[in-house]
Amino acid sequence: MREWSGKWIERLQFTLLFLVLTVMVHHVFGWMQGWVSPMDPYKVPDGSSAKVFLSGDPAGAIGAEAVKDRLKLFWELGE
Repeated sequence: MREWSGKWIERLQFTLLFLVLTVMVHHVFGWMQGWVSPMDPYKVPDGSSAKVFLSGDPAGAIGAEAVKDRLKLFWELGE
């Protein structure tokens, strides 16, 4: 009877240790995810920085000549 009780205590200790380590690894991975995740690209800039964007009519901004030049560059570079 004593052997049976000892085995269950060892199993309980192993299970508790496994659960504690699992929770610890979960928290470490959560911390690492917050540390590694990219910054929000839509965040308002800090300090004197400014967010740049194209203003005006986007269809009129690219003329036929510009499209032709861009296509030529694409064929030359292959990108």
